[in-house]
Order: sequence, then structure tokens, then C-alpha cells
Amino acid sequence: MKQFLLNIILGVALILPFRSHTQDTEAIIRERVDANETPGIVVAVYENGKTQFYSFGYADVASKRPPGPKTLFEIGSITKTFTTTSLALLAEEGKLSLSDPVQKFLPDSVKAPERDGKSITLVDLATARSGLPRMPSNMKPADEENPYIDYDVQKMFAFLSGYTLTREIGSQYEYSNFGMGLLGVVIARIEHKSYSEVIATKILKPLQMKNTFLNTPERKDKDVATGYSGKKAAKHWTWTDQSSIQGAGGLLSNADDMVNYLVANLEPQNNPLGRAMTASHQPRNDAGRETMKIGLGWHIRNNIVWHNGGTGGFRTFAGFDPKKHKAVVVLTNSTMGADDLGFHLLDASIPLKKIRKTVAIDQHVLEVYPGTYQITPAFGIDVTLEKDQLFIHPTGQSKAEAYPESDTKFFLKVVDAQIEFVRNEKGDVEKLILYQNGQALSGKKTK
Repeated sequence: MKQFLLNIILGVALILPFRSHTQDTEAIIRERVDANETPGIVVAVYENGKTQFYSFGYADVASKRPPGPKTLFEIGSITKTFTTTSLALLAEEGKLSLSDPVQKFLPDSVKAPERDGKSITLVDLATARSGLPRMPSNMKPADEENPYIDYDVQKMFAFLSGYTLTREIGSQYEYSNFGMGLLGVVIARIEHKSYSEVIATKILKPLQMKNTFLNTPERKDKDVATGYSGKKAAKHWTWTDQSSIQGAGGLLSNADDMVNYLVANLEPQNNPLGRAMTASHQPRNDAGRETMKIGLGWHIRNNIVWHNGGTGGFRTFAGFDPKKHKAVVVLTNSTMGADDLGFHLLDASIPLKKIRKTVAIDQHVLEVYPGTYQITPAFGIDVTLEKDQLFIHPTGQSKAEAYPESDTKFFLKVVDAQIEFVRNEKGDVEKLILYQNGQALSGKKTK
């Protein structure tokens, strides 16, 4: 059976008739907060040479602090585009060739894996075709809620030297945080600086991005949003100069800086940085399916050049369409994700997911649902109640909140899936029905 918790990007179109374009935009953005998809949201739309910002909800729920263009969010994997742009700039400066083997820039004591006589190159890392896994097996964080801070270069090099590639280098797209982290380490070694110093020197200072930086433990910026996983405030993901996977997801930024970054990509100047940006947008390989390509870090869907990001309490999106000369930034302080919103604002023909709204139900109704529901001999769902929140825990997967849309029907926010509880003639709950991907799977309550 397929895994239960699947990532769904796009859903059903939401139609809001008889409103102006601005009202439409405000309404579909505000709905993310009104439907409890995220505590807060900031969106920047650049079009016709002007930027419009939209901000709703809370940057911090407890203090009711509102978000705005200056509010800082963890941008997660959008960081990868800064890493690959720096790589392209170093190539533009003649300090490396994209076809150079990564081994050329590693200590002699470290041996990058090879296969069939072929070496991993820098461009293999930048296009997610190195054959390296998404995550290293020797990553054992001391704090699961802040997982990357203690994975240092020594651990990275130990894993790299001992890893055996399972496929031919360059043969298949496989998104790899480890591979992009390695690329960040290589860039820092070439420049004899820390990763954060390289990004600041090569990109942030030239673009006057004064509010974008590596999220280190000692930073105490008052404008940082609080991230949330469900209703719970999440720990910030922090990094040090010794953390080795910074280049895959370590930056904090705000909508003001990020729209400037996208405009610089959309309107590249005729200088080394502008040429490096242009090079990073060019499609080089497929990215898992025919309709998606990858350049250097950036993904390309039709004409849209984009990347998203996710950390323990944030989901973000950055994209632009060179033909429409339009750019969109979406920053949220939740784990729900709003890629569909970003794509829709860039291209109205791309549908929005269906936004489901919660209803209030009595506690005594919730109390009859906890138990184990067996869908197959090998797959079941444990339902638990914690205070006033119902959770489901599929076999072998993470626990997730289930939100009521009626007394018997609940929906998940992490994926497009719904749960319905069914009673027998006596009124006792006897089974659960899981609706996902067009299927209805029934599970009898066993205890």
C-alpha cells in the first residue's frame, strides 16, 4: 500500500466572482489565515515595475504581533538558490568550472564516491543528480527539533568517504539536502571564508539585502516571526559556521529583501552577478517529471522559475515568470505550505487547493473517537485526543492533527486527506473511512 502522508501541491480551484484583481488577491491570501492554514502570512507581488505587499494574521500568536514586509522568516530550501548562484558567480569569475569534480576541492583525506569511473561534479550537486541521498545516515541530532546545528564538516566528510553510490552519477534527479550542503562547504573552501561570509559578499551586499543572514543561535532579532507546527510554537532551526548543511536551508530573510532578490533575478544586470543569475535559470535536466526542469538549484515549471522552503515551523515560496515580468514571494509561519498560492499568483490558470474550514464541536463528541482502526493487516491508524485536538497516527508515519468540518468528518492539513467516523445502529463508533487520492479505505475499530 502507498504511504498515507503524501505531499500534494495543487488541489481544486477557488473561484471568487465579481471582485477586482486587488480584492481577489487580498481575499485568497487572507483566507489562509481565516481558515487557520497559518497564523500569519506575508506576500509580495512584483508586477509592472511595482511591488505590492500583503500581510495578515500574526507573526507571533501569544503577543498578537502582526507580520509585515520587514518580518523575518526562515526561508528553508530557498537558501539553495543562493548557494547555486554563488557557484555560478565563481564560475563567471574563473575560479572554477561547473564540470570540475567535487574531489578537486576536498582535503586529500576525504574521498568522494565514484561509480563506473565517473566522478561527482559541481554541476551534479547543483542539479540534484549526484547520486548522493537526500539525508546522510550518520545524522543523529542531539535535538530533533533543531536537527542541523550539530552536523559538522567532520561528520559530512566521514559519511561522504564511506558512501557507496547506488546509481550512475547524473542518471537521475534526486533532491539532496546533503548534496547541496556539500556544495556550500566547497564554495566556502574555495573562497577561504565561512559559508555565510561568501553569501554576504557575493549576493547580499551587492543587492543591499541587509535583512538576510544565517540564522545563528546568538541572533536575537526582534522582527523574527515565531514558527508553528499545528498550534504548537516550533523551535527555530539554527546553524553555526561549523554546521555543514547551511547551504541547503540556513537563511533567514523577509519579504522586502526577497522581492529585491527576485527582481535582481528577473532583471539581471550585465555584470558577473547578473550573468551568474541568468545562468542559474537555464533548464539543464528534468526534475522528476517532464513538466518540471531544474537549472542550477532553481526549478522551472513552464515559464515559472521557482523554489520553495520548509523548516520546523515555516513554509515559503519564491518564484518569477520572465515572460510576464512578474515575481511572487510567499512567507508563512506554519508547516502547511502555500506553493499553490505562489503559482496561482504568477499564473491564474494554475488552480488553488481547496481550503477547508474547521467547525467547533463539543468535547464529548471527540472523546468517543480515540482507538485503533485497522485498514489492512499491515496498516492501521491510531486516533488519539490531546486536550481538545484529535490526532491520527498512521502505521510507520508521523502523527498529524485532524480538524473537524462536522461532528463526524475531519480533514488533515499536512496532506489532502479526510477522515470520516461511522457509527453502528447502537450509536457506537465502529469504523473509520480514509479518503485520499480518489480512494475510500475503511478501517474497523479494533480497540
